[in-house]
Amino acid sequence: MVRNVVITGAGSGLGRVMRERFLAQGDRVHICDVELDLPVRDTARTDKLRGSVCNVGDVAAVEALFDEVAAWMPHVDVLINNVGIAGARAPVEDVSDDEWRQIIEVNLFGAIRCMRRVLPGMKRAGSGSIINVSTSSVATRPVNRSPYNVSKGAIETLTLSVAREAGPFGVRCNVLRPGMMDNPRMHRVLQRVANDSGKPVDEVLRNELQFVSLRTLVPMQSVADMAVYLSSPAAAHVTGQVIAVDAGAEWES
Repeated sequence: MVRNVVITGAGSGLGRVMRERFLAQGDRVHICDVELDLPVRDTARTDKLRGSVCNVGDVAAVEALFDEVAAWMPHVDVLINNVGIAGARAPVEDVSDDEWRQIIEVNLFGAIRCMRRVLPGMKRAGSGSIINVSTSSVATRPVNRSPYNVSKGAIETLTLSVAREAGPFGVRCNVLRPGMMDNPRMHRVLQRVANDSGKPVDEVLRNELQFVSLRTLVPMQSVADMAVYLSSPAAAHVTGQVIAVDAGAEWES
């Protein structure tokens, strides 16, 4: 069965891997991303893939995104809220109100706005799957990352609330919680830590992985595979769950 899938933040990284995974099984996919220089801008208008430039932190932009979605998708079967910005890195007392507002606006309200647009149609159809991408940092709570941790923690609570509200209508809502992924973003983080500490990158990585049970970074494909599973009929009775694909993340230094 061909499904209609919307994925935010799908111009690169995990979002891009997820979009390719859904396309490979024949689904129709509409993606969005905020960066104008990403491939999303030039996505070919085909019968399977379309894209929009969209900042989910902007109300009007989200409305425009779903107007574009509605122009070729009669309804949305799967919504994946993948967008997440890192925000300020500082002790709580040094984070300004504007910095708090920015990350909450994108990470939390962006997901709320997208869900607001798809939930009525899903309820009418009596089916649908919403996946909100969180982070293992909600559990490990790295220091000086309170805005990010709080925004994603709020996403997890929101997910559980929506799962309860929408469940009687046949709509499922789950959290996908990735750990340290093997991607360019993580390698940039490792390089920054190496530069700040004066340690080699491989030593920094070893130090971080001592807090991961499987002692390995997580391939983005593994996370994408879980997204496909959670949206599939095989997970028809899975809702209101926080599913971690984190190789057993225990802590973050």
